[in-house]
Amino acid sequence: MAAQPVAAEYADIHDYIDRTFERHLEATRRFLQQPSISLVPPGVDGGVGKCADMLCDIIRKLGAERAEVIHFEKGNPVVFGRLRSKNPRAKTQIAYSLYDVMPVEDEVWAAPPFAAEILDAQAIDLPDFFGKCIVARGARNQKGPIMGFVNALESMLAVRGDIPVNVLFTFDGEEELGSMNFVGPFRKRFLDELKQADAAYYLNPSQNAKGDMVLYLGNRGIAFGELEIRGGEWGGPAKRPLFASHDLWVDSPAWRLAQALATLKDQDGNILVEGFYDNVRPPSAEDRELLAQLLGRFDEEQMKQELGIHKFKRGKSGRELFEKFVMRPNINVDGYVSGYTGAYVKTMFPDQALAKIDIRLVPDQTMEEILAKLRRHFDRHGFPEVEIKIQGCYNPSKTPLSAHIVQAAIRAAQLHGVTTTCWPLYYAGIPMAVFSDPPLNLPAIGCGLGRMGREHMANEFFTVEGLRIYEKFVVAFLHEFAKA
Repeated sequence: MAAQPVAAEYADIHDYIDRTFERHLEATRRFLQQPSISLVPPGVDGGVGKCADMLCDIIRKLGAERAEVIHFEKGNPVVFGRLRSKNPRAKTQIAYSLYDVMPVEDEVWAAPPFAAEILDAQAIDLPDFFGKCIVARGARNQKGPIMGFVNALESMLAVRGDIPVNVLFTFDGEEELGSMNFVGPFRKRFLDELKQADAAYYLNPSQNAKGDMVLYLGNRGIAFGELEIRGGEWGGPAKRPLFASHDLWVDSPAWRLAQALATLKDQDGNILVEGFYDNVRPPSAEDRELLAQLLGRFDEEQMKQELGIHKFKRGKSGRELFEKFVMRPNINVDGYVSGYTGAYVKTMFPDQALAKIDIRLVPDQTMEEILAKLRRHFDRHGFPEVEIKIQGCYNPSKTPLSAHIVQAAIRAAQLHGVTTTCWPLYYAGIPMAVFSDPPLNLPAIGCGLGRMGREHMANEFFTVEGLRIYEKFVVAFLHEFAKA
């Protein structure tokens, strides 16, 4: 990545980042080398606890007045900390991220996923201009950005002896599992501390292929879990699987669940759950303007290439579907399991069927509302035997373009010669509603300079120069936020 123009106001800190960058890079690699897999079988240690302790120690060494690993009755801990500015009138910004990562089994990597090796872009099938890349599980999602943020704070303290804002660290250890502790007991226990904040920031470098910084003004809420049917009093095999021929006179959980799923959507993907769209907030005039700008720059062929697809849904154009992709809620089937799935054939009649699902919501939908409607839908359509087992959920969030934290981020990008592209909503679910919902009502965004990618996939990466430029962005961003 070519050198970027930077305001002289921050040149001393940026020079320090350049001089000490090899140390920052090695610190980032060490953090990535500590596994922190949250999705593991019972009794298996994925390294989350060790990673939490390591992260807490990193925050403590910055000089934080508070750095704690917050444990709960079950599940993974949250790492919480507070680093104060010497300015008694300084604003307070919440820094949110996650330190748990996804499993790596059944993936083919160019280097061991927890070695955090530095590889050329070509080695992981990226264009040459990406340069050297840190390749590791968590490099993009989201341990690499955590270290970029920490490195930026360390640089400000080393050069100027202070930071421009107070920082509340809130690092989630089970975001990949649904953030149940973060959304529930953590928020309740630390609500008074969180009330001191002026805004919340998701540590998320987001430069796109064209070099623009993508800034998301909100994100979807999400509920994920299982839909299950087991044989029982309603019908089906109640004690064990049966021989295949019994399908002729015994209800099949496998067929029943498939039929229940088929009632959720029509062939065009419209959700048929009664009242599902009732509370969807229509796009505002601001949203419409942003959508028009995005559509004007939308490259349909490039998007097909990025997704690895030949065509969009039902043969429609990407432009036709673009607003729906950005602004509409969805129900997705992540997987379906029933009966025998091994080699060759085993003629059997399964006694249970299970589908993994996720439901993505937009403002002003709530999880309580949608889950109640889903239950009524199955009951009304003759599928009361479907069990709904939600394992994680949180609401959507939305922040206006005029918010001071948004404008601070845009100015910070401008200081590096980078244009910002604003999206009304992020396509993924992040628990920023913890901060944007009442009673906090905080503006909450995610953005940053730097290129990274392939979250949840093999050869996840953060470019080396992306880490450097993200550190410099954070310096400018926090100072601009302090002045906003």
